Amino acid sequence: MTILHIANWYPNPWDSIEGNFVRDQIRVFAQDLPAETIVVQVRPTYGGWPRLARRALEDGARGYFLLAPVRPGKMMEWLSTLLLVAVLLREKAWRFEALHFHIAYPLLLQSRLWRWMFRKPIMLSEHWSAYHYNFHLPDTSRALRTLRKPFRHGYPVFAVSQSLLDDIRRFAQTDGFRSFVIPNVVPLHGPAASRRDVPVLFAVNRWVLIKNPLPMLEGLNQAALAGHDFKLVIGGYGEMIGAMTALVDNSALRGRTTFVGKMTKPQIAAQLAQSDGYLFSSDYETFSIACAEALGAGVPLIGPYISSIAEYAGPEDWIEVPARSADGWSAAILGFVEKWNATGWNRAAIAQRAARRFSETVLRARYRAAMQTLGLESAS
Repeated sequence: MTILHIANWYPNPWDSIEGNFVRDQIRVFAQDLPAETIVVQVRPTYGGWPRLARRALEDGARGYFLLAPVRPGKMMEWLSTLLLVAVLLREKAWRFEALHFHIAYPLLLQSRLWRWMFRKPIMLSEHWSAYHYNFHLPDTSRALRTLRKPFRHGYPVFAVSQSLLDDIRRFAQTDGFRSFVIPNVVPLHGPAASRRDVPVLFAVNRWVLIKNPLPMLEGLNQAALAGHDFKLVIGGYGEMIGAMTALVDNSALRGRTTFVGKMTKPQIAAQLAQSDGYLFSSDYETFSIACAEALGAGVPLIGPYISSIAEYAGPEDWIEVPARSADGWSAAILGFVEKWNATGWNRAAIAQRAARRFSETVLRARYRAAMQTLGLESAS
C-alpha cells in the first residue's frame, strides 16, 4: 500500500526551515509504509496577480504553491481548499490507500469533501500550539466551530504529546476519535565528554511573546549579582530580541552573554556539545524539539514546569524553575550551579534516556503499531 502525505508547512524555496519538523516526521513514517508527499500552500505575496508555482522539494516531495496577495483568513482558507481539490485530482489521489494530512488547518477544513470524493481513510498528524489557546477566538465564534470540524468527523489523530491530545480534545469538545502519541523526530547527538571550569548555559528559540524570556534574564541577572559564575549563549531571532539585548546590556549579564543570532542545525549541535545547561522559558509547548535535542546531547534542562516536557524529562534531567519570575529563575540557577560544583551531571545517562525515548527505531515502532491498529498493515 502507499500513503499520500499532504502538508501545508514544509521547507521550501522561500523558507528553508519552515515546517522542517513535518518533513522529518514524514521521512521517518515513509521508512515503513511506502509513501509520496505533496505540499499544498497558498503563500501570501505583496501585489501582483495570483500565480501557481510548482517546485520539487526535499525527499522527493512535490510542491504546489499559489502565490497570491491575500491575508490569512476566509479568502486564504477557500483558496487553499480549491487548490487542494485541483492538486488531489492532478495527483490521482484515488490511487493511494490512505490520505495522511499533517496539521488540519487550513487544508482539512472541508474534510467531508475529501471523504466523499476519494472514499479513502484519512489520518491527521498534529503539532500546533494554537489548540491550547482556542486559536485566540471567543467561544461563540463561528470560525471556531469550523476549526473543530476535522476532529468531529472521527479521523484518527497522531499528536506529538499527550498534552497536545488533551488540548485538542478540549478544543474540539469531543473525544470521538482514535488517538496516538508519536513524538517529534529528535536529533540525538550523544554526550560531549569535556567539562569546563565555568558552566555554559544555552538557549535558542524564535523569541516571541509566548517564550517569555525576560523573567529568565532577570533571574540570571540576580544570580550573577549574587556571585554565581556562568556564561550565557543565546541563539535565535524574533520580536523579543530587542528587549532581551537591552536588558542584558544594562545588567550584570553584560560581558558574560553572547547573542549568536539565527542558528543552523549543525551550529546548534556544536553549541550543545559546548554547553552544560539548556534554558527554556516558554509559557507553553506542545513538545519542544529544542529541549528533547538538548537531552539527546546529554545537556540537562533548566526551566518552568510544562506538561509536555514532563512527559519525557524527570528530576534527573531537569532543574525546575519554581515560578515564572526573576526570583524563581534565580533560585533554579543557584540549584544548578550548586549541583555543578558538587557532583555534576551524568551526561551519558541523560543522553541514553533520551535515545530510548526518541530514537527513530522507537518512533517507527509506534507508527507501525498505530497503523496496524487502524487496519493499515506495515510494509515491513
